[in-house]
Amino acid sequence: MKRKNRAFKPYGLRAHFAISLVSSVLVCVLLFLVLYSVSDCFLTNYFEQSDFLNIHIQKKGENLQKYIKEKNISSKNLQQLEQWEYRQPLILLEVYSKERRIYSSFHDVSENSFQEERDNVNENQIVLIQLADMDAQAVLYSDFTYQYYIIGLSLSAVFALLLFIFLFLRSSRKLIRYICRLNEEVQILEGGNLEYQVSVEGNDEITDLARSMNRMRESFLQQMESEQEVHRENRRLITEMSHDLRTPLTGILLYLEILRSHRYTSEEEIWDYLNKIDEKAHHMKQISDHLFSYSLTDVSEDKTMYRHMQDAFGRTIESFRDDLAAQGFSVVSDIEWCSGFVNVNDEYIRRILENAASNIIKPELFTA
Repeated sequence: MKRKNRAFKPYGLRAHFAISLVSSVLVCVLLFLVLYSVSDCFLTNYFEQSDFLNIHIQKKGENLQKYIKEKNISSKNLQQLEQWEYRQPLILLEVYSKERRIYSSFHDVSENSFQEERDNVNENQIVLIQLADMDAQAVLYSDFTYQYYIIGLSLSAVFALLLFIFLFLRSSRKLIRYICRLNEEVQILEGGNLEYQVSVEGNDEITDLARSMNRMRESFLQQMESEQEVHRENRRLITEMSHDLRTPLTGILLYLEILRSHRYTSEEEIWDYLNKIDEKAHHMKQISDHLFSYSLTDVSEDKTMYRHMQDAFGRTIESFRDDLAAQGFSVVSDIEWCSGFVNVNDEYIRRILENAASNIIKPELFTA
C-alpha cells in the first residue's frame, strides 16, 4: 500500500521538538555566555588585585631550587632542568648568570643577554637561585591562570548543558505523560475490553494515532457484532429450515405408513399417495437447495409472479387438505375462486400451510 504523504503540521511533533530544541539551545547559549563572562571577569579581577601571581612564582622558584639541590645541578649540567620542566606543565624556563643566558627552554643560549630581555620580563617572574657552582637568576614564563579559566569555561558549559536537558524534558513532559497513558490504555484493549475509549488529547501525530486506535477499536466491535449477527441469522435459518424439512418428511412417513398398512381402496389411490410422496420429496430437495443457497449468499431470491388465484393457491390448499385427511381429520373444502390475480411466492405459501398442518396435528393440540 502506498504510504500517505502528510503535510507539515504547525502543531505536530516535528514542530514541537524543533521549537523546543531551538528555544532550549538559545536559552542555554545565553546562559553559557553570561556564566563564562562572569567567571572570566571574576578571575581576571582576582588575579590582578591579589598576590596570587607572586605567591605562585615564589612557590615554583622554591620548587626549582629544591630540585637543583637534589640533583646537584651546576652550570655544566643544566640540561637536567628539562626533567623539572616536564613535571611542571605550562612553564618555560630561562637561567641567566652575570647578564648572560646560560639556559633556555625555547631560545638559543647564545642569543641576547638578560639586559636585552629585561624590558619584556615582569619583575615578578624573576627568581634568584643557587646552582652548585654559582648564583643565577631564573625567569619563569607561566600562564598558570589558564587552567582556572578552563575550569570556569567547563563549569559554564556543564550548567548550560544541564539547563538544556531540564528545559527540553520539561517542554516534553506533557507528551511523555500522554504516551505513558496511551501505553496503559493499549494494554486495556489488549485485555479484550474493546469498549474502552482511548484518550484523545492535543493535535499532533500522537493524537492522530489515538484517533486511529479508536476507529480500529470501533471497526473491530462492528465486525464482531456483524459476525454475531450472521451467526444468529444462520442459526435462525437452520432452525426454520429444519422445521420446514420436518413437515414434508412427516407427510412422507405418513403416506408410507398408509401404503405399508394397506389403507387404500384402489390402485389409483396408491398412485395418488406415491405422487404425493414424490411431490413432498421434491419439496424437501427444494428446501435443502434453498438452505445451501442461503448459506452462500445470505440473500433470498425473489420468485414472486402474477398468477390467477386458483393457480396460486389451489394445488397448495389441496395438498394441505390431503395431509389433514391422512391424519384422520375430516376436511370440507368449499372455495369459490375469484377472477383476480395475485403476486405471490409459491414456496412461501406452501411453507405457511405446511406449518399450519404441522401445528394442527401436534398431539398437545388434541389434548388441549
